[in-house]
Amino acid sequence: MPRDYKNRAQKQPPKKPLPGWLWLLTGLLLGGFIAALFWLHGQSDDAGGEWVGAKPDRPPQGAVEKRAEPPAPPKPRFDFYDMLPRMEVEVPEAELREKPPAAAPAPATTAATEFHLQVGSFKRAEDADRRKAELTLLGFEVNVTRARIGPDDTRYRVRSGPYRGTAAVNQARRRLSDSGFDSIVIRSASQ
Repeated sequence: MPRDYKNRAQKQPPKKPLPGWLWLLTGLLLGGFIAALFWLHGQSDDAGGEWVGAKPDRPPQGAVEKRAEPPAPPKPRFDFYDMLPRMEVEVPEAELREKPPAAAPAPATTAATEFHLQVGSFKRAEDADRRKAELTLLGFEVNVTRARIGPDDTRYRVRSGPYRGTAAVNQARRRLSDSGFDSIVIRSASQ
């Protein structure tokens, strides 16, 4: 019986995808090649310039030996360690033996006492002006005062007020808190 080979010749077996281990091996080889290129780039004469391991008996010909200066010690982040001993005040023994005068009673909160709410203290005047504008838009009476903290340190304090009495200052503080601003109370006697 004759066979029909026509249809059989056109059928091709489906191709199998590459196995996962072959992809893994290809990725590892490619990563190793890139790492080797970086390592070779690091071995050039421009990079480092220092010997690794034991130094040879004589330096290579044409190379100039450079002596690097040790880096300066880092500047301390906090300078109050140096400032505090200079600000120390010695009290004479005679003053220590004297009895301190009786402290005056704390003044009661009266109508003559004014309060201010300090809403911020900034190093830059622009930041203080920005905070002043934000508070002015909320309806607060705000002023910016300049305070010199140290010889090279000036702060710009943003204060709201004056408020007379604790009820007024508490109400203003609550409004500031509801608007997302923290504040501290500053008490001052009115003139």
